[in-house]
Amino acid sequence: MRNIRPPGLILADREEPSFRYFGGHQNFMFPKRVYYSKVRKEGQPFTERDPIYGTVYHVGSAADVQQLLDGENGYWNTSHPRTKGSTGYPDGYWDKPYARNDRYLGVDFTQAMGVDLSDKRMSEWRSFDAIDTMNNLYTNSGLRPKNLLTDIDTYQQGPEDDLYAGYQVLYLKLDRVPRSDEDWSPILQVIRDGSYFSTTGEILISNYAVEGSGNRRMISADVEWTFPLEFVEVVWGDGKKVDRQILQATDLPPFGKKRFSIPFDAAGKSWVRFAVWDSAGDPGFVNAIWLK
Repeated sequence: MRNIRPPGLILADREEPSFRYFGGHQNFMFPKRVYYSKVRKEGQPFTERDPIYGTVYHVGSAADVQQLLDGENGYWNTSHPRTKGSTGYPDGYWDKPYARNDRYLGVDFTQAMGVDLSDKRMSEWRSFDAIDTMNNLYTNSGLRPKNLLTDIDTYQQGPEDDLYAGYQVLYLKLDRVPRSDEDWSPILQVIRDGSYFSTTGEILISNYAVEGSGNRRMISADVEWTFPLEFVEVVWGDGKKVDRQILQATDLPPFGKKRFSIPFDAAGKSWVRFAVWDSAGDPGFVNAIWLK
């Protein structure tokens, strides 16, 4: 594999507290340190002032968790959707107010779970079907599109463990990478806006846009890859069903680079996203955007 290094690398710390008030497992992200307990005893205030930690929250309901997120500019997403401790989720809270909310970002994409070599796409049902279904459900709701976020469990790492090369990552569109001791709001805002692409490392999408107006639209994407490509696809939904246009790319050599310009008819479509898949089953993909 070619040695491609990111312009700036940051490990965004998320916690998986798994609030039982939501269901399943969740990842929570805040722009700064936030202290809270997952239990709120009878008569205990929602917040209290600690001489060491400052404001400390106590949450005892879904409404409390939502208030914590709103008050501290936090976001959350579903950890390992439809498997392990998130079996049945996000399906189980699609209609809940805390999911029908822009503080809820979407679901995880991980290459280590839900892998079935008989599928054309890695984590096809667990992640991609979940996010496409949600964006159909939330069509014309006034919400931002739900996104796929890469995720890793670090647990215990040694000097020989290379996190960047070994795991899926996000490439964010940032003016600069904040330091670990700075406010991380710019990172969270870019993630909320979906201004990034996801990859397992073998495919890069340096530029991407949906161009044109009305029903005549064009997907434009600059793609670089390591292994020979298999196909690229434009995926869309109309609020009820999901469909796609697949372009075979097996004629392209390894270690290639190409600008894809793919016209599509936007009539009746609510959202669109773009993905590239190589011969080893590795993806590079962007998030859905609303067409209206």
